[in-house]
Amino acid sequence: MILNAEVKKVEKENDKLHLSVKTKSNEDITLKSEYWFPLFGLTPKLGPIADWGLEIEKNAIKVNNAKDYSTNIEGIYAIGDVNTYDGKLKLILCGFHEAAIMVQSAFKRIHPEKNNVLKYTTVTGITGFEK
Repeated sequence: MILNAEVKKVEKENDKLHLSVKTKSNEDITLKSEYWFPLFGLTPKLGPIADWGLEIEKNAIKVNNAKDYSTNIEGIYAIGDVNTYDGKLKLILCGFHEAAIMVQSAFKRIHPEKNNVLKYTTVTGITGFEK
């Protein structure tokens, strides 16, 4: 396994892959293999957000996941890989869930006089699900 490297070239010759790789220490490596499983990772960096006064834990923004993914600063939410809470799973599906909950809260905050009606698109047009 090679970590922290950049694949420069991939060629195939006689059912073998030839991979040209440059390591973090600037070393050029050529590998021959039948299989290649590239794994891409992200390194979360908060950048200037880290200076906003948000509660930070392990390079992530702490949120109230029991309510709406709000932060310690009123009106600021954090969803997806940038946030943290007990039991956090860094899965894209969880990020979609967090977004759906957060946007409901943000709507109420922006339009307190309006009633936000969630419409289920999977049953649109079926009698009995209009409201």
